[in-house]
This record gives sequence, structure tokens and C-alpha cells, in this order.
Amino acid sequence: MRTPQSLWLPVLLCLPALAWAQQRTSPGAASQPPTPPSFSSQGLDPDATPASDSGEGRIKLDVVVTDQSGAPVSGLDQKDFTLLDDGKPAKIVSFSGFDETTARPDPPVKVILVIDAADHSKDEISDVQYGIEKFLRQNGGQLAQPVEIYRLSDAGLSVTPEPSTDGYALAEAISQKRGLREVPLDHGDYNLELSTAAPSPSYQNQSFHPQSALRAIGSIVLEERRKPGRKLLVWVGYGVPEEEDYGRSVRFDTQHAGQFEWITEFSTRMRQARIAFYGVTFYQKPDRRFPYQRFLRGVTTAEQVQPGNFAFEVLATQSGGLAQEEPDNDLARLIGKCVQDGSNYYTISFDAPRTDQPDEYHDLKVELGKPELVARTSTGYYDQPVYYDQPFVASERITVNQLEQILERAQGGPDAELARRLSGMELRERLSSEKLSSWKVRLKGEKAQAALVALADASAFLHPPPSEIPTLAAPDTEARQAMLSSTVDFLEKTVPKLPDFFATRSTARYEEPPLKENQTWKTAGSDRSLHLAGTSQATILYRNGNEVVDLETAKGKKPEREHRRLELTGAFGPILSVVILDAASSELVWSHWEQGSAGPLAVFRYRVPKGESHYAVTYRGVLDYRDEAGVFQRLTGYHGEITIDPQSGAIQRMTLEADLEPNLPMIRSAVMVEYGPVEIGGNTHICLVRSVSIGRVRKIFSIYEWGQSFRVYGPFETLLDDVSYGKYHMFHGEARVLSGFSDAPNDNK
Repeated sequence: MRTPQSLWLPVLLCLPALAWAQQRTSPGAASQPPTPPSFSSQGLDPDATPASDSGEGRIKLDVVVTDQSGAPVSGLDQKDFTLLDDGKPAKIVSFSGFDETTARPDPPVKVILVIDAADHSKDEISDVQYGIEKFLRQNGGQLAQPVEIYRLSDAGLSVTPEPSTDGYALAEAISQKRGLREVPLDHGDYNLELSTAAPSPSYQNQSFHPQSALRAIGSIVLEERRKPGRKLLVWVGYGVPEEEDYGRSVRFDTQHAGQFEWITEFSTRMRQARIAFYGVTFYQKPDRRFPYQRFLRGVTTAEQVQPGNFAFEVLATQSGGLAQEEPDNDLARLIGKCVQDGSNYYTISFDAPRTDQPDEYHDLKVELGKPELVARTSTGYYDQPVYYDQPFVASERITVNQLEQILERAQGGPDAELARRLSGMELRERLSSEKLSSWKVRLKGEKAQAALVALADASAFLHPPPSEIPTLAAPDTEARQAMLSSTVDFLEKTVPKLPDFFATRSTARYEEPPLKENQTWKTAGSDRSLHLAGTSQATILYRNGNEVVDLETAKGKKPEREHRRLELTGAFGPILSVVILDAASSELVWSHWEQGSAGPLAVFRYRVPKGESHYAVTYRGVLDYRDEAGVFQRLTGYHGEITIDPQSGAIQRMTLEADLEPNLPMIRSAVMVEYGPVEIGGNTHICLVRSVSIGRVRKIFSIYEWGQSFRVYGPFETLLDDVSYGKYHMFHGEARVLSGFSDAPNDNK
């Protein structure tokens, strides 16, 4: 398995449980013959959506509940909560409650203390640092939650190496300013320019620079976004600005677009990092207050942005934290009040409604069944089209007969024009491999051939046209059982006797076009059709029931994003046993007849629930909580069809479609395999001749903000592999007996 060269782009692997299957298919394996599958007399609805547990919703909220005195309240149930999204009740998908004794969060809530020492006098910095050290040294230095300390100074932003519950050690670290790690800090591209205008006389002794502070918060959010769990970010500074000082400190461009982008990105990243913001300030002039309350309403357009929207009190309230209301110079007490929010809280999640509009603002409110209680959480979020799949919408939906008429009329016409039309089509029926091969030969243009393959492969999981379904009566129960028994016999006696062989695998890889430079992660591109991204050829060695790809023989035109691959393992034999044995203990029902090249073929439909499944899907290319390339692997239920020769029991065709939850970074994994007679070493065997693999996965975008590069999920995209297998030949070793030999020369003589 290759390691991706660029880890932020995805690779998809579909892996059946091979070890389990090989125990039953390897030569000499000690096992009882599998029991012939039984089948249900009730049919399966082929159009039904498989039931799935979505786990958590797309939007996660941490909710603090207090009584009228501000004391935290625990022990509530989900029925006590009502979530309103733009005033309408939203379904709570998941609910958890945490407290200090019976249900502690894992990892524990982390407290982030930020020392604002930028452009402050030594006395002001000393006041702030004294208050923080006093908090850290309380209770003999034993902190209830792990604490991490950031320091913003004229030199930049730094942080203590690791969170700690040792208050004395943390106090010593910030006092000595040793062992701190530098954090990237940059201006960004939001046009939040620091004004050179002098502050008003009433504000002479209170330094406040929103630009440097906002940049620092953004950098902290990106740092903490890579770490799991809930966080309380407590900003400890000196002084509060007046309203006019916000205007002097933050300069706006005429379009306000940069500021609006800052707000939407900051709100989204704060929510993803699970950060609640708190402002703690050492007051010099407690009689001067900023009227932040009129800026609490969420900003819905760029034209609405005002300097007051960047006030710390606004950010704190909107994130579910606390804004300091009363003058108080006891910083240790104020910090302790903020930290109290980490002891008792609730976590709920929900699914945002679908939207076609990027940055669509939604107001949030949590109401409680007990009116004497108050809930505090994020006051809103920005909904994005990318939160849901935006599938390809065909300009034409046609039958196989209509497609053939179009291809007939296009003979000799411009290749690019036909390819463009085929790329916009969608088949309502399956185009058989035989017809696909025939038309590929007749079409002369490479672009049209590639577009036809993509169109045909997308139809591989549909029913064939009515003309290819024989009008035969369905077999009775006894006949069905005989067919399935012969299939089990085929798997038990024929598949394990496959000889060791080589085969050539030819792969054509299809992808959606990459987004253009001016397109963002928030919505899908305008062109979502599949285009040929590259071709390759490799030799497959099948030996003792195992498949090995000889990478040294791999060659061909590599796709631009070559590592984004679909890999199917076990298709030469083990995958058949996995499906049949899973289906034997699940649901396997008669479906219909299909016309094969040598006569009618029997098609059975099956569905395997997750509890009976031995089929695993592995996706390399997801983002883990550290913002690094991770691996998603899940044992999943699946469904599909099995097409068999009713006389021999040989499997001719099989489809597998995984039943994946809707909130995953991969929402479709589908495989079609076809088998046929192949000559190996002078004998005829039923072997793999063709496969189609389709995955629908998240794109991953690299973004630069606040001095850091990080990655986010973008829209879903389809990846498709069209694979053919041929040039089968025996694998065997050679030995030669030499009649004589000479000693090798000894260079040491």
C-alpha cells in the first residue's frame, strides 16, 4: 500500500475481511463446508434507504446551565432541552451531560489562559501576571482542570509546552518566561488595519490593539482546533476601550468583505475547536463601559459589519462564554468564575438544514423546560452548502436504447462534442460490459471513449433494460435452494483450487475536475462530471489465496492526483466467500433473471446488516483531530446482487454497496466485479475479468489564515476506477542443474 505523497488529499480502500475469508477458502484449511444459504420469502425493497446510526450531528454545541444565582446545574435529561434554529425546533441528534463526579469528560475540559502583554507598561503587565499567578497558586497549586498559558507580547505569541494541573509549575514558567513555544502569528488578509491615530485623552493609560489581539485569538483557535475536547479560553488583559476607540483601532475597506470573511471563519473555527471565550480585565477606569450589547446580533452580510462586532465582549457572548459585567480587580476570582463553566455542562449535536447560500447565518437558542434555569451556548453559526452532498445533476437521463441511437448519429462527428454531451448524461439502466466493449471499438475518439466508460460504469449498479430480462417464471423454492447449494459447492471446491497465476490489471481512473482558484471550500464546483484522470497497468500475482501487486511493473499515465486511488482487495476469490457466508446468515432473496451470453442467469438480492457483516471499508485521507491525514475504517453493513449460472453455480457478477452513515467523510463505497472463463496453464477457470469501484468522499482543502496553514473538508467528489484483467498465465519457479562450475576468483589472494 502506497503512502500518499500529499497527505491532505484522500485515498480510498475497500477491504473485505480477508483473513476470515481465507480460513475458509485456502487449500487445506480445516473447516466444515458452509451451510447452504437460506433465503427469505419476503422481497427486499431495492430503492429503500438502509437504516443507519448517524452518531453525532454536523453541529456540536456545549451548553452551560445555571440557576438564577449563576451556579451550575447538572442532572438534566435531553427532554429538558429544546433547541431552536432560527426560531424553529431542531432535532437533537446526540446528547451528553458531564459533571465533576459521575460523568467526567474525556479528555477533561482544558482552561486556556492568555496573558495580554502587548504594548503594555511593565506595571500593567505586572498587575495582570500577578492576578494569574494568584489563581494558579490557589489550593496549594492543585488545579481542577488542566491549564495551558499563552502569552501575547510585542515579540509575538508563545505558549507553555503542555497543559498541566500543577499551578506552581505553571506560575514559575510564566514568571521566568522560559520553555515557552513560539506560535505562528500573522496579519492575515482581512484588512483589519491598525490605526495610527492617537487614542482619546480619556484612554491614555489603556492600551488596546484589536488587530494584534484578534490575530492572536485566531492563531490560538487554529492551534486548539487540532486538539480534542472542550476548551475555555480566558483572555486576561488591562483596560477596556471606549466605543470610539474601536473605530480608531480598526480600519475598514469600502466593501467590508474581508471583515465579514474574518467573522464567518472565526465563528466556524471557534465552534470546531469547541472553544468558549471569556474576557477578564484589570480595570483602571471602571466608569467607562463599551455598549457591546447592541452588537450581539449575528452579522448576516458584509455590509452589516461594524467595528463593534470585534469587541471581546461580543465574541465572548456569541461563543457561549462570559463577558465581564462589573468592575473587579480581583483577577484570580474572575478567572475562577470563568473556569467554573468547565465542571458541569452538556453537549448536544444537531444537523444544520440544507442551504444553497454560502455563509448563511442561523440564530441559535436553547430553551429549558424549567423556567428558573438559564442555558448559555453559541448564539449562532454559519451554514454552508458543503455540509451536505451536492451531487451531479445530469442534463439528460436516458435509456440504453436512447444512448445507442445517440452514438449511432454521432458516428464520424467531433470527438470533443460527443464527449461533452456524454459527460452530462445519466443512464436509467445498466449498460452491459458487452455493449460497452462493442461501442468502445466503434467510437474513434479517445475523449468520447473515456466519457462513455464513465457513463457506463456509473450505471453498473442499476437493473438492465427490460429487453435483457428473460420472461421466465421465477424458480420455486426447491430450485432456488438447488442453485444456491451449487454456488456454495463452487466456492468450496473450485475457488480454493485456483492455481498460482499472474494477471495484468489495466486501470482507468476517473475524477471530478479540481475546483478553480477563485472557488472556496464552502460549495461544490460548477462541473461535477467525471473525467479521465490517468491510466495505469500492473501485474497481479495470485498465490496461495493472496493477491500481491507488483509495483515494479506498474506503468502508464498517472493522474494529476495519482495517490487518490480506489483499491479493491480480495476480488479473485475471498470476496465471494465473504458475501455468500454473510448473506447466508442474513437476507438473501430471489430477484430476477438476466440474459447471459450462454443462457439465462439467476440474480439474487441480499442485504447484510452491520451485526452480521465481515466487510470493512477503509478510507485513507480523512482529517484527524490533529489536522493530520488519518484513517477511517469501519465494519459496515452492505447490500447488492449476486448473479450466478443456475447450472454450475459459478458466480458471474456481484455488486457490493456499503451502508454508510450520512455524516461520514465517505458516503458511498460501491464495487462491481464480473467473472468469466479464463485459460490458465491449459485449463479453463472462472476468474475476475472486470471490476468497477466508486467512492464518494470529501475533498480536503488547504487554507492559510492567522499565520498558519490548516486543512478543512470541502465538497464531496466521486472517484471511479474502471479495471480490466487479462493476460492470465501460470506462476511457477524454474530450477536448472548445472553440469559443472568453477570457483569464483578470490580477490584477497
